[in-house]
This record gives sequence, structure tokens and C-alpha cells, in this order.
Amino acid sequence: MAAKSKDVKFIIYQVLYIFVVCVVALKGANLDLVEVLSKDKVVEKSYADSLKKYIDSILALGLVPRIEIDTTIKDMAELQKRLEMLRNAIVLAPGQVVVSSNYLEGYVKKEEVKKEEEKNPEEVVKDPNVTPLVVQQLIQYRSNTVKNGGNMPLEIYGDGSLIETVPPGSSRTFTLMGQSSVTFKSGAQSKTISTIPNKTQSVNVTRLVSSGDGVSLRQVQSVTTWRVVVDDDFPDQLEVKFAGPVTVTQPGPTTWDVKLNFLQSKSQFDTYTEGKDSPYTISFTVTVTDKISKKVVSRQGNVSFSDW
Repeated sequence: MAAKSKDVKFIIYQVLYIFVVCVVALKGANLDLVEVLSKDKVVEKSYADSLKKYIDSILALGLVPRIEIDTTIKDMAELQKRLEMLRNAIVLAPGQVVVSSNYLEGYVKKEEVKKEEEKNPEEVVKDPNVTPLVVQQLIQYRSNTVKNGGNMPLEIYGDGSLIETVPPGSSRTFTLMGQSSVTFKSGAQSKTISTIPNKTQSVNVTRLVSSGDGVSLRQVQSVTTWRVVVDDDFPDQLEVKFAGPVTVTQPGPTTWDVKLNFLQSKSQFDTYTEGKDSPYTISFTVTVTDKISKKVVSRQGNVSFSDW
């Protein structure tokens, strides 16, 4: 009997040792060494029954698999096997094991773990010495000016390459090309925004005179023959060129008046029309080029006449 008593005590001490190791290994373990029971309330119990009550209190929570620990088991190997299963179950259980002063009854407190990817990527730890990052919209194929009101250098990236660096309290002007997005970086702060597209210019040519049989060339050349209107977000960066026998004036920033300037006398008219069938058609071409994006749009205007 003395040998069996020693075996039971050995197993009890081993289980307590395993439990302490598990508690220390788990996140947030809390060991409260306050006296378990006051001495005047101690009730004599067998060590095995006391240990079974503690184990049952853990299993009752349902957070580890049910593993029966029978205190009547005499087979040392079987008892060792079940204790090992319990130790593994406790280690793998979610949450944290806490030892209380209430007769060492364990309980598991569920804890939500915040995953790194669930954090707000734009959340920045507030630091009174760091100015919050301020970004602004940039326009493709356009000269942009960025002001840095912060206290750290501001870097602007597009397609992975550094476009411009703006010192604190300064501004910089630079030309943005076709990047669809840009990233602003200042210290540990970073933010990526989309750029504003620069639309392709449009060119409209309107004839303002009659055309065809019976039309006099002298009459056509005495008034404005065509009006050209260009539509673009930024006409200041456009280059407009005309080709053909015309005279051009510009009454507005995006409007051009075009007059035919072809033949100046009846003799020139006769020479030009000899051997040709009427009506006679003359045309001109207007070409509008965006000097930054290099987009080119060309349009043509024409007019027909049969008489001098």
C-alpha cells in the first residue's frame, strides 16, 4: 500500500507541475499565490479526489476535449497516457488559463486576437511631434504644384519611382506624366491616391459660307470661311498649327477664324481652273498637339466654288 500511495503522490505532483508549465506558457497567464483556503476551513480530502475536482472544473468549460481521469486506475501507463492527453489539450486550447485563489479552480477566459491585416492601414499613432500627412489631387500630363506644410520631407512616388521631394514648409512644381496613382510619404506615414486623367483634346471645324456650284471664289474669300474651336482642360499647353492657303486670326483663347486666301485675280482663277471640272475644292488642315502628352488631333476643312 505504501508503494501505491507514493505512486499516487508522484502522479499528483507531476500533474501539478505540468499544469504550472502550461499556465506559464500560455499568453496572459496569471498566478495568484493568495492562500487557497483559510486554515480553519480546511477539509481533509484525498489528493487524488482533490486533483480530479480541479481537472473536472477545466473540462466543464468545454474548451478542451473531454478526457476522463479515473482516480481508481491502477495501471500507471494508462494514467500517464491520459494525463499527457490532458496536458496537450490545455496547451492547444484557445484563450488563457488563469489560476484563481478560489481553491485553484481553473477557468478559461476567451480573448479576441486582433489580426494585423484587420488594422486600419491608415491609422497612425498620434505623435505631437509629427504633422499629419496631407495629400492633394494631381493631374496627369500636367504641371502640378505640391506644398508641404509638415515638419518632415514629403516624397511623391509614381509607378514605384520617386517623382519629387518637397522639403518641410516648401513647395515644388513638377510635371506628372501618365501615372494612374501616386503615393505620398512623410516619415512613417504613407497614402496612395488616384490621379485625375487629362482628357484628349477635341477639335471642331465649322464652314461658315456656301459651297458648291454657283459659289463665287471672291465672295468666299471676302469673309471668314471656317471657324475652329478646340476643347481641352488645359488649352495653355496646346500647340495649334494650320496648313493650307488660309489666313488665321484668334478671337478667343480656344477659337480661330480661318479665311481662304487662294487666288487673287481673274487671270489666276482662269489659269487654275483650265482643264479642270467644276466645282473646284480647296481645303486646309488644323493640327492640335498636347505638348506634354504628345497627343495629336488633326481636322480638315474644305470649300467648293465654280465661279470667280
